Amino acid sequence: MKYTKTATFLFPLLNISKNLFDCNILDNWGRIKYKSRFLNAYLADSSIPKFNDKGYVFVVCRSYRDLDFERFYSTIQAFPNYVDDYDNKDYVVFVFSIPEEHQEDYKLILEGKYSKISLESKRLILGNNYFSDKALVLPLILNKAIVLKDHWEKRLSNPWSIAVLGEQEVWPIISTNKELLTKEVANLLVLKKSLHPSGEFG
Repeated sequence: MKYTKTATFLFPLLNISKNLFDCNILDNWGRIKYKSRFLNAYLADSSIPKFNDKGYVFVVCRSYRDLDFERFYSTIQAFPNYVDDYDNKDYVVFVFSIPEEHQEDYKLILEGKYSKISLESKRLILGNNYFSDKALVLPLILNKAIVLKDHWEKRLSNPWSIAVLGEQEVWPIISTNKELLTKEVANLLVLKKSLHPSGEFG
């Protein structure tokens, strides 16, 4: 699964370091199975509607209970913008609010105005994102780079119609339908190979 735009542009606004999600989970042969607890992030969860109109970010993580899980869990709960968490099949969902100082940029990002956000939010996104495309693309998006504008105009043009983006942003606006944690998305997450804890953790 590709990372959502929520994971790329909105997760960094939570002021939670990606390093917190680092782990060293091994399989039965002592090989590294997972290096991160983070799976993806969403704007809403269709199974828990009570949170969906609050402007929260839903961070989905592996719920494998290794030796470090309790430390990770207690650290997550200590963040001032932590709202709640709940288990769903083989993963856990952490619900966070956007800090007050990033609310305006949160709204701009939802409107697709990536280049209009503050320098501080751009710094957070560049340094702490989950992005499926090449890393060099992100600064082009945030700075509405001409080279990316030209790329899109060529892709969107055809012999009888030349695309002109003008002053538009150079990346698609966030589609809330694609940022929704649904049963279908949950099934894809669960289909990934999973580890089963040994007896001492069971």
